[in-house]
Amino acid sequence: MMILYLLFILWTPFLLPCGGDSPLQVTAYVGETATLTPDLPYEYYKVSWTTFVKGKTILVAEWSQKEYNENPYFQNRLDGYELTLEIRDVRLQDSGIYTELIIFLEDGEVRDFSYNLTVLEYPPIPTPVIETTLDEESTDLCHLHCSVPSNSTNLRYIWIYSDKGTVTLYANSSTISVLLTDKPRGAQFLCLVQNPSYSNGKLVLLYPCGE
Repeated sequence: MMILYLLFILWTPFLLPCGGDSPLQVTAYVGETATLTPDLPYEYYKVSWTTFVKGKTILVAEWSQKEYNENPYFQNRLDGYELTLEIRDVRLQDSGIYTELIIFLEDGEVRDFSYNLTVLEYPPIPTPVIETTLDEESTDLCHLHCSVPSNSTNLRYIWIYSDKGTVTLYANSSTISVLLTDKPRGAQFLCLVQNPSYSNGKLVLLYPCGE
């Protein structure tokens, strides 16, 4: 595993930069998968990736057509194939410059590519707003709609109803429909809104519906 890393150090002054001197910009949110890949055909001999951790260069991963090795620092969150490196479940500390070293099969040419990975944290979730409305055709059916005043993406809505120690989870949807005849007076529903970084919730009384 160290052979290619040493080769990287020795070849650094002679590398042919591709795509300009500036690193390619890659952005991902916490919990997502970051994909680092060049726009090149993938006939290669070996590929290695390095980055900086606490001011030191570390070997992230390396592979050829016969073997694959990765740094345990990334805790099995890496996928390497062809010329592409994927980092799953990215964290804020994964941000940084990643350098890819490629040795091509055809002529032994060595090229390097740099990527500036920026991992962003999702914004906090405001307190949800819940609206209840009676169905236009059936007064026994109540629609509960949950929303948050936010531009955040990747939101997940969970509705929770608890009765005498029994917890019922409803579909992952911002709106659910509940039969009033199935629930007692005083029944409460919790709308829980989550993104990979934060969660927030609010309770609502089922009765009276639409008021």
